[in-house]
Amino acid sequence: MSPLPPKPVAPGAKVAWIGLGAMGIPMATRLFAAGYSIVAYNRTQHDSFASLPFPMLSTPAEVIRNVDLVILMLRDGQASQNVLEGKEGIVNSLAPGQIVINMSTIAPDEAKNEARRVMERHAFYFDIPVSGSVVPATRGELLLLAGGDEGLRGIIETPLSILGKSLHWFGPAGSGMAAKLAINLLLAAHMESLAETLQAGSHLGLDKRSLAAAILDSPLGTPFARIKFRNLLEKDYTRAFSASLMKKDLDLLEKSLGSSASDHPSLSVLRALYQKILDRGQGERDLSIVAEALTQDQGTD
Repeated sequence: MSPLPPKPVAPGAKVAWIGLGAMGIPMATRLFAAGYSIVAYNRTQHDSFASLPFPMLSTPAEVIRNVDLVILMLRDGQASQNVLEGKEGIVNSLAPGQIVINMSTIAPDEAKNEARRVMERHAFYFDIPVSGSVVPATRGELLLLAGGDEGLRGIIETPLSILGKSLHWFGPAGSGMAAKLAINLLLAAHMESLAETLQAGSHLGLDKRSLAAAILDSPLGTPFARIKFRNLLEKDYTRAFSASLMKKDLDLLEKSLGSSASDHPSLSVLRALYQKILDRGQGERDLSIVAEALTQDQGTD
């Protein structure tokens, strides 16, 4: 028998936040500032956590005790599985009616399995990965891509509205992850095309800055292009979204597509480019460093 839907999660509710990486910290801090009672857990400890305005607890099982909402913001499916199913994981400690939202980026099939395990505990599960990087996370301007029972969206919309500018629903569990992987194919392709366009213009004798300015004055001048042209022109690859995470998501997409991956030729090209970045030890640089992977060596213009 399914549990009765819980009341909407409103300010004052207790939230367990699991995963305090570059995205997790600003997101959890926004919820805390909005009046939610945050308790947190991270798989590794850092001295910087001492300055956070909410307490850190020792295990996933401990952090979800008596909370209304559990949010996961982890690096990958392995980390998510460890938190859910590992020693002192959350699954066996979930209480009926608790809500779990996984905002990490994992495979759709992994999200479906997580949903099944959570629902076996008579709890509720949503996969809601985000599109955006640290600055949008800090401003609450992330794009939220949801999978799960849309009929229950009203119980989680208030805290989600603090984290993101818009919420798009795609279907049952796993659909949010599928949407994120599809969008990240466009992200990788867009980044590569910006870098290749500037390099092509340079090989034709054009000034890269002049070419970028013309593009930004055209219908192709997206906000993303404005930000990333700055990275490319200054060769400043300070991380917003890392090349290693981009490669991880492209790999997940290929695996999730299965035999139909061959219908997407750009996917294999992009995976190879980002593998080249990882092979050079540059995986923690921003994905815009793909510009260097397009050349024979890093010294080539």
